[in-house]
Amino acid sequence: MSYQQQFLRSALFTVCIPFSIFYHLQAHAGVDQYCEPSTEVAGNQYTACDNLPALNPANDNQTNMLLLLSDLGLAKINIEEEKATLWKTNYSKVPFEVSNIVSHSSNKLANARTQLPTPDLTYAEHCSSLKNGAQAFIQQVKTDHKLSSSEKDTLIKARQKIDACSDKLALIQVNPNWSASARQYASYLNATISFYNTNFSTATKIYTVLTQVDSAWIKETSQYMLIRSSLNEAYQSGVGEYGDLNHDKLNQTLLTKFFNQITQYFKLYPNGQYAASARGYLRRGFWLSGKHDLLINEYVWQINNPKSSVYNLELPNLVYEIDRQVFQSKRFNPKNLKDPFFLSVYDLMHMRKKQSDDDIVISWADLNAQKNYFKNSPELFQFLQANHLFYVQNKAQEALKYLPQNTPTNLTNYLQLSQVWLKGRILESSGQTPATQQYWENLLTTSKTAEQRGLAELMLYSYYAKQNNPALFAGAQAKIKQATLQKSFIENAANERSLMHILQDQTAQTDQKNLALYTVLQKSLIHQNYSLFNQAYRQLPKNAAQYVYNTESFEHYKNQPPLGNFVWKGNKISNTLQCPDLYTLTQKLEKSPKDVNLRLCLGEYIRSEQGYSVNNSTYNEKEHSSFQGAVFARGQVYKDIVKTSTAAELKAYALYRSIMCYSPNGTNDCQDQDVAKSVRKQWFDQIKRDYPDTSWTKSLKYYW
Repeated sequence: MSYQQQFLRSALFTVCIPFSIFYHLQAHAGVDQYCEPSTEVAGNQYTACDNLPALNPANDNQTNMLLLLSDLGLAKINIEEEKATLWKTNYSKVPFEVSNIVSHSSNKLANARTQLPTPDLTYAEHCSSLKNGAQAFIQQVKTDHKLSSSEKDTLIKARQKIDACSDKLALIQVNPNWSASARQYASYLNATISFYNTNFSTATKIYTVLTQVDSAWIKETSQYMLIRSSLNEAYQSGVGEYGDLNHDKLNQTLLTKFFNQITQYFKLYPNGQYAASARGYLRRGFWLSGKHDLLINEYVWQINNPKSSVYNLELPNLVYEIDRQVFQSKRFNPKNLKDPFFLSVYDLMHMRKKQSDDDIVISWADLNAQKNYFKNSPELFQFLQANHLFYVQNKAQEALKYLPQNTPTNLTNYLQLSQVWLKGRILESSGQTPATQQYWENLLTTSKTAEQRGLAELMLYSYYAKQNNPALFAGAQAKIKQATLQKSFIENAANERSLMHILQDQTAQTDQKNLALYTVLQKSLIHQNYSLFNQAYRQLPKNAAQYVYNTESFEHYKNQPPLGNFVWKGNKISNTLQCPDLYTLTQKLEKSPKDVNLRLCLGEYIRSEQGYSVNNSTYNEKEHSSFQGAVFARGQVYKDIVKTSTAAELKAYALYRSIMCYSPNGTNDCQDQDVAKSVRKQWFDQIKRDYPDTSWTKSLKYYW
């Protein structure tokens, strides 16, 4: 299940999410963007893909909120780690996508609201209780001794027919011969039908009458439903033609009525079964009515009173809700923030690197003006000051003064980890490489949790990668244990010697060996190191041809790299131009690396379906590589043949391939230096003039 689906499933039935607000994209969250982990640690530039378990400006708001809520004892955080082979691994623990930590967080202290066993997945609040409301109604009817068996059966069947949120549901005909209790239940069903038909005014009228009946359950439930009905009616008054909400068009009388209904419920049922849920609707009302200060106050009260009978915060919905309703609201006013939790999130997000002229960076004076609000959280405030000095003012050494001088050996919360991490970043900025590496190694040694260890490993990655010591990443004594970082080293940083060391290391895992083998085979071909390729080729498993990607099942054999791509059987270009299998070819190239016929055949492999991954990787290798040797460019091979060869068929094919490098859109796919269209025109004229009878010439219609 995707993160979006998981999120909707948990969010849609809760009372704390405002109507449809969570269907809009987040300005500061990466829910809908594709992410890949990076080993480069961001400074203060926002990222949704590479969040850390340490408070910092680059983190998404929701991540920082969860870290703070965990320290407050309200949130349990679980960063899910993929269970996959090294080849299939995407993310490990650190860094992580914001969607990962959000979707896998939960309440450390349960809220007081009745937990729904089967949440309804719906876009509309009024539909959220369709199934669970049925269960509650049916259970109540079954246990009501005032109802006859036939009345129970009739009422239960009638409720079971209400199985959709639709304006086509018909009201129940109340039988005057039923008992008074049965008629009341039937009336309740008619109110329910009106509610799901979005006829909230009718529902409100019926619920109002039912608040005076004898049945305790019907009385209280109707009083509670008046809250929901009046809220939906008020919301409906501000919805435009295309479903958008205009706060200015909301019927204020209906909103006032809604708040009065909550007041009345608590007056009658201060400890009622729906008390926590009813209190939760207050936040919706504050959001709808634009009472931003009261909305924040309610969040603060809830955060500070987790043991209350009306505590109703629910993770992971809470952090999304706050991010949308508070920090991304058009009515946002920082003057309403007077609590360390909200101020910390606000401060960190306003220490980010500006991405547009509209972005605001908090000033040192404005930050320090908050000091009195942090009188019970002085360390947190000093941490924020240190962040400002480091990220905004570039005063690294001064920032150290605001952090603990001694590093604790037992980190018990995320603020402590954040302080330790920021000190390490400050040390890094001083250029003291050996000291910084030792600092991160100390953190690795003292780490007690997977998040702490993952953060230490990430910070050590760049130091270890530069050393190109494979034993740090693979084998029995590897210090870096996160699969993402091991994969990055093997694929991107490891040189020829390191990869071969992994292949020959008896303690290295099969996953590590296979990835190292795939990488060295691919890069050695690209860099024309045929001796290394042939040496590594002999390490292929006997059934290497099976290690391929199945285009029907979309799976790799054993979820391992496609080693079968290197089991190429050769190619027949023409009767006189024929290429041997790849291993035979590279053995010949090792002895005669400049032979144009052999180089032409290598080009044939690279442009084949099996060799296309080598073709694609060539672009990255040209920009940056851990390997030595010139990058093979089949386009240059064609040019060399055109300039030097006297063999007619070979030259005709080289001209044809030179032109086809630019098919079908004029972009060169042959890794050599681009030529102007006028040069391609000359090639085109030459092949048409000198070799008119070849099938290649006849097939050419363009020169792109």
